[in-house]
Amino acid sequence: MLDYLGLCPRNKAVRIFSIRALNNYTTVFIDRDGTIGGNGHYQSLNDFELFPYALSSIARLKAHGMSVFALSNQTHIEKGDMNYYDFFNSLIRMGFDDAFICPHSEQTNCNCRKPKKGLIEQAHRKYNFQNEQSIIIGDRFSSDIQLAQNYQMLGIHVATGKFEPQYFIDNQNQQKKNIITVQNLESAVNYVLSN
Repeated sequence: MLDYLGLCPRNKAVRIFSIRALNNYTTVFIDRDGTIGGNGHYQSLNDFELFPYALSSIARLKAHGMSVFALSNQTHIEKGDMNYYDFFNSLIRMGFDDAFICPHSEQTNCNCRKPKKGLIEQAHRKYNFQNEQSIIIGDRFSSDIQLAQNYQMLGIHVATGKFEPQYFIDNQNQQKKNIITVQNLESAVNYVLSN
């Protein structure tokens, strides 16, 4: 992506590129539970603890010109255990540019619960980004990484949340394209910024 043409002192056009031009990725979606903190299971806003590197990881992506969005299934909103707007605002305070949240339980059979496509469709309605230049980082193969596959995005699985042995074995056996597994969010960001 060319940001602008400038003139050098001798009046010759010089191409000046943004940091985005140097990186293939423009948009990163990051799961909450088990990815930026917690243990992969529901925790209230008061009980949820961020991993020490979470905020700096989000900030590093943004410093490189990327849009960084939270992406979360939160059944407990529908159950009344958590307020949607309190949850949304907590993610914005962490540094996310926006948050896409499914508040429904599996029994509701909505179209937004990961790995269904509704949350990404919401993001497409608000923002201009290409799937092939986008990444989903999360701790669950069954939702986060499957959603990345559904949209031909890079899926980066972090090993800090809920362990799903069958999905892990299936992924290792099939060696699916566009899926990598790393230790944590910090490692995922290191990978993104180096590729």
